[in-house]
Amino acid sequence: MSETKTMTPKQIKRALDDVDISQAGLARDLDVSRSMVAMVIHNKATSHRVRCHIAKAINRPVNEVWEIKKNPTQTGRPLTHGLYDRQTAAA
Repeated sequence: MSETKTMTPKQIKRALDDVDISQAGLARDLDVSRSMVAMVIHNKATSHRVRCHIAKAINRPVNEVWEIKKNPTQTGRPLTHGLYDRQTAAA
């Protein structure tokens, strides 16, 4: 039984502290609001770009930090053009 473990918001924040990176610093790097970074960390918003940046900052793959849904329609806008899965646009 292979159960994928993801990180809790508390673990993500601790990992960011361990590498000396603040949420405000991430927000500046990405040109987004601090609240956007916090919402992504707490899984209240879905932003592939923010998730990738956080995962890279703490040196972990995105799928170890967050559960990646095949059809991410519960939060945020639906992803198109394959941010998680490579898809081709219909001509």
